[in-house]
Amino acid sequence: MGTEAVGELGAEYGKYRTKMNADAWLYGTTTTKEFTGFRKPIIENVSEVPDGDYIADNRAELYYVSVDVDGEIGWESGIFRNKGRAPAHVIEILTASTPAAYKAYLRKTGVSYIIAGEKKLDCEAAMKKLYELFHIKKVLICGGGVVNWSFLQAGMVDELSLFLAPVTDGSSGTASLFTQIPSLVEGKPVEFLLRETEKIGDGGLRLNYQVKNRKG
Repeated sequence: MGTEAVGELGAEYGKYRTKMNADAWLYGTTTTKEFTGFRKPIIENVSEVPDGDYIADNRAELYYVSVDVDGEIGWESGIFRNKGRAPAHVIEILTASTPAAYKAYLRKTGVSYIIAGEKKLDCEAAMKKLYELFHIKKVLICGGGVVNWSFLQAGMVDELSLFLAPVTDGSSGTASLFTQIPSLVEGKPVEFLLRETEKIGDGGLRLNYQVKNRKG
């Protein structure tokens, strides 16, 4: 990601993300930890919180949605701010088994959360609640690989916009576009239909695909 080849595409990626005019961006736990500087939550000794979802703000112009079923991310407020992006209200996707103390921490911090699944993430339930509770109609799923694959496998992805830079790295531990959770042994290949291609700079490409198995 630090190479010159990728740097040249970064600005174009940012422009395209803005052009998409989504209601929310969705990231996985690992990516959000990077954005928040690996800050840890300040947990108090709380054993119970009200059942169900928690809505701190459902009228925001933009939302930052993070999958965090284990309750690991530390927030300073319910607003996510990052250079080059508009402020966004934070929504965490949890499960019923996420610790009550972490849910209490989110309430105190002003972060909204939804419950999607008992112990494992239910991607379809998450999307349904984002629409019904926060009026979110378009979500950009921006990674990492595990969250990308989870929502794709669940049939919750309509299209894929892929930026390709002329550089590769086969080192162990490098990021991938799609990654299956190690605990899952089954997975189905997903096919795409190419809709659009665009050359960027000397060697970059933007490819837009329609997903064949999309729902609805």
